[in-house]
Amino acid sequence: MASSLPVLPSHTEWVLDTNRHPPVYSRPLVGSELWMHNSWLALDGVNELCTGVKFTSSLGIEEMRDCARQALDKFRFVCPIVSCVIESDKSPRWVYSPSVDREAWLNLAFVVEQRGSSLDSSEFVKDINIRKLPYIGADGTSTLFRVYLLVTSKEDDDNRREYALFIHSPHSMTDGGPSLHGLNLMCQFMSGSGVDVAVVHSAEWRNLPVDIIAATGGVPKEWETSGTELLQDAMRQAEQMLTSSHRLPPPSRPLDMSQRPIRHHIILSESETRAVFGRMKQLGVSISALFKAANGLAQFNLSPVPPAEDVYFPLHLCSVSPERYLKPSVNPKTYFASSLCMMPLRIPMTEPLRQGSEKATLIMTAKKVQEQFDRYLSDPCLPMTMPIIAQLPLPGTDQKANLNTNLHRVPWQMECDFQHFGMVESRISLRQGHISIDNVYLGARVTTTMSVRSWIMHRKLHFQIEGAAAWGDEFLKSMLEETIRIGLLILTDAKL
Repeated sequence: MASSLPVLPSHTEWVLDTNRHPPVYSRPLVGSELWMHNSWLALDGVNELCTGVKFTSSLGIEEMRDCARQALDKFRFVCPIVSCVIESDKSPRWVYSPSVDREAWLNLAFVVEQRGSSLDSSEFVKDINIRKLPYIGADGTSTLFRVYLLVTSKEDDDNRREYALFIHSPHSMTDGGPSLHGLNLMCQFMSGSGVDVAVVHSAEWRNLPVDIIAATGGVPKEWETSGTELLQDAMRQAEQMLTSSHRLPPPSRPLDMSQRPIRHHIILSESETRAVFGRMKQLGVSISALFKAANGLAQFNLSPVPPAEDVYFPLHLCSVSPERYLKPSVNPKTYFASSLCMMPLRIPMTEPLRQGSEKATLIMTAKKVQEQFDRYLSDPCLPMTMPIIAQLPLPGTDQKANLNTNLHRVPWQMECDFQHFGMVESRISLRQGHISIDNVYLGARVTTTMSVRSWIMHRKLHFQIEGAAAWGDEFLKSMLEETIRIGLLILTDAKL
């Protein structure tokens, strides 16, 4: 298998091309940057991210607008990839032009939107999820990145106004975690608290992000031995997973990307959250393993499988942040880039499904998920696998084919994935000067994949599902409720 696979890409540093006028810097898309870009091309902009925070501030609208625009100018200096475009004449490359008119870019990349007397941020996310990047200005310039400042006329009794700040970007540019870090930086700059920067236009290119191979310190010495074995195991798991995993039937309604997605959100109480984490520690599983198992079992319940000897965990390409692997010189709070590692899960389910109770099935499944997590995460070579896998064609896709043709060809497009984002407060400071953050919002442009996400904020576990309107409100709501119901079985006293 190894001889048929691509090799790790080389020469991935930013290069100044003086043959172009004006000169530009460029580097290839690597790893999940490339994977997400190819998916975006083949599946009508799938996984474009819309991430935001709702907050209150003592500043008036005009002053807040000026603060946010100035903050974006500083944010671009720290994370200049936001001003890059992707060119694909031969192979996809990031292209950064130092000579682009900065004010013109800010005019296109920053928008203030009046939302009347109330601010329903979840409805805004739905609106953004049906818009497809890039944004194109009247002069033909374009941007793959935009910041929205949402304002209202509402004031509370303390003369504080309600606002929201959102980032809209392709998944090839950033991931969920870096988006939260990015919002934290924006709020720091807007509030004047914490770190500040002096924007030096001529030095901005020095902050362009290195690719995931360089960010993690280069190819590990173990790559030629255990790394190759890890890659082969992951590829084997993925191939078997795509052919043998349980999967959901396609939705009965046709997919229409012009229809807004459906979203549901459920929050556990502080006491329930404490109880879940206490029991979790006793069982030796993480929150990700527990609720990924619960989500898989929910799929079995909502889409039962006929009796069979070989039943496997529902199809899932599990993604994980590489932050634990970043070298010390790379600051995760300013590493605004897409750098996910993929972990294909293939878990035989015949034995777990034969347990005497749902709780016993959940615990056995969660431990099996945790075992596979531990296997992947303990290997220092994990960040190297995606730069190779991303060079392979997406199974079943044809970038010249239409969306619905590709959806019927792509095996994982009928999946329900689960992702846990950890504690929001570890990425965003909720009080920064005059800014008090009340909530976060996570959204993505979806096709027939539905996403269950969880995070912890204000000491409470939050759960959210997002899916295309084709699935129907009732099915998506049932999927979320069933996932939570099964996960909370660890708190019951039923015998194992």
